[in-house]
Amino acid sequence: MNSVQHDVAGKKFLILQDGREAHLVYREIGSHVWDLYHTFVPTDFRGKGIASQLAEAALKTARAETKKVIPNCSFVQTYLKRHPEYSDLVIME
Repeated sequence: MNSVQHDVAGKKFLILQDGREAHLVYREIGSHVWDLYHTFVPTDFRGKGIASQLAEAALKTARAETKKVIPNCSFVQTYLKRHPEYSDLVIME
């Protein structure tokens, strides 16, 4: 599986595999908050930890860039419950 890329212009974290894309998209709210609102993984790539890789990359990048996150995506909400080490990044709208 390919590594996670951050498409800053497209506001998404993505993995390209066999010409298809898995992604986690976000909206910027001001200059310090990302609304992580949707994760998509093609059906035949599911169950391989790809969505977790995307969430981890987004959260690590948010931390490195001193951003806060709003986890509107249900997968990101679940990921955060399993990884409380990122709870300091979370704010509510």
